[in-house]
Amino acid sequence: MKIVIHSVNNTANQEILSKYNEKLLICGNVHLSDNFASADNTHKLILENTAVCEIFDFIEWNIGQRPDSRDEQGGILLGKRYYDEEQDIHFVIVSKVITAIGALESSGYLDITHECWCDMHQRKDAYNEETGEELVIVGWFHTHPNMLSCFMSGTDRNTQNLFFNSENTYSIVINPQRHLLKAFRAKECHPTQAFLIVNDVTTEDN
Repeated sequence: MKIVIHSVNNTANQEILSKYNEKLLICGNVHLSDNFASADNTHKLILENTAVCEIFDFIEWNIGQRPDSRDEQGGILLGKRYYDEEQDIHFVIVSKVITAIGALESSGYLDITHECWCDMHQRKDAYNEETGEELVIVGWFHTHPNMLSCFMSGTDRNTQNLFFNSENTYSIVINPQRHLLKAFRAKECHPTQAFLIVNDVTTEDN
């Protein structure tokens, strides 16, 4: 399995001081990452419902099993980073996803070209300008389609180490056919507690 990323700018890593209140931040139906139990509780990744819908629609999560072989897909996660000093909890809220439209895809290969990265950055900037938001790249997602499990391969780890290596930058690996999803953090790819708010998303598991 090979993933190629030619260019990315992920220098913004500021955290906003904020209180972490799980009951207020995470309400309604929630899909937890499959490696949730093995993760520490000092870092949290929260995907708002809109972001979840954008990912699930793009990767066709709800179609599940189908006879044809599926290609890898991916994109970047936009959001804001927060830190609760009193509880010593770092948390990231993802509110927008930019999909890698135009990437070169196969069942075992995802090549996010320089042109594709430029397009995603332009769409990020356009979204921020249109909405008045100041969202930054807080991570990325990609699929392991067909019968593959969700893990960080050697190539995935290299990508994480090169471009998404800060302590509160994340990776999500998803198998849309098997309905598996795992989240990882920092260059060491620590298992991460991820909460996907799925209020308007129908899944077999929720």
